[in-house]
Amino acid sequence: MSEPARRPLRPRMTMALMLAASLLAGCASAPPDYVTQTKDPWEKMNRAIYGFNDTLDKAVVRPVASTYTRAVPEPARNRFHDFLSNLDEPVTVVNDLLQGKVKQTLQDTGRFLVNTTVGLLGFFDVAQHVGLAHHDEDFGETLAHWGVSSGPYLVLPVFGPSTVRDAGGRVVDIYANPPKEAMQARYRNAAVVLDGLDTRVGLMQANASIDSAYDPYAFVRDAYIQNRRYNIYDGNPPEQDQYQDYDDEGAPTAASAAAPAAASSASPMVTAPAAGSGVKPATASPSAATRATPPVATDPVSHGR
Repeated sequence: MSEPARRPLRPRMTMALMLAASLLAGCASAPPDYVTQTKDPWEKMNRAIYGFNDTLDKAVVRPVASTYTRAVPEPARNRFHDFLSNLDEPVTVVNDLLQGKVKQTLQDTGRFLVNTTVGLLGFFDVAQHVGLAHHDEDFGETLAHWGVSSGPYLVLPVFGPSTVRDAGGRVVDIYANPPKEAMQARYRNAAVVLDGLDTRVGLMQANASIDSAYDPYAFVRDAYIQNRRYNIYDGNPPEQDQYQDYDDEGAPTAASAAAPAAASSASPMVTAPAAGSGVKPATASPSAATRATPPVATDPVSHGR
């Protein structure tokens, strides 16, 4: 029986990304503050989707993640986590370049090569021991660096909290990963499922905080927005006068009690150099239980990329 045909790479897209990066490489700078001013005009719809995600999480995803945690030893989970993280490294490299972070591009390229070879396809994070820290960049952050506003807050079915800009960035990131694109469909789909499971395991510690929040929807939303801001500014966001909540029309109202609590627990969980480098996350091969994304910053059902 002949081997199933592999999906061809998209050389034109890769060339276009590289050309754009070369034009922008000398223009790296902090994005304007307005790109992280996110409102919630679709709150009614978002709450309905959040309710669906929460039901799915408690009925299916959370029990599966709990069973996985009990059945698979932590060292084995860490190896899967490192492998999945390495598989997404090309996305970070492409976005490093598109944001004009030339030094970080070279570091992350070296990290990918070291872990893919010496680290046995990324199952072992060897690069961290030679000073090549983990970073996490995506096309949503790249658009923010280009001055694109976040647009309204948006809860995606299954994937969880996002914005209009970041939801579109997810699609681009899918095609900015040649190694994953070259995989046969069944292996690529398995990697997506395992990545979601690995991310959910890392969010288990957030269950109690979210479940006990006065308004879990607002708690997750505000934490996501604050954490996203932290990441876009590589861990050094400009100061804000106050945390803002949002009414049904998306207009800022009184300061939210949820946001400060969420942000205070989110930023350190990011490994306070997590997910952003200014030093973007310089986490030493975080275990599956300490995922780079702060637990309260994402919907429990959501997963990484």
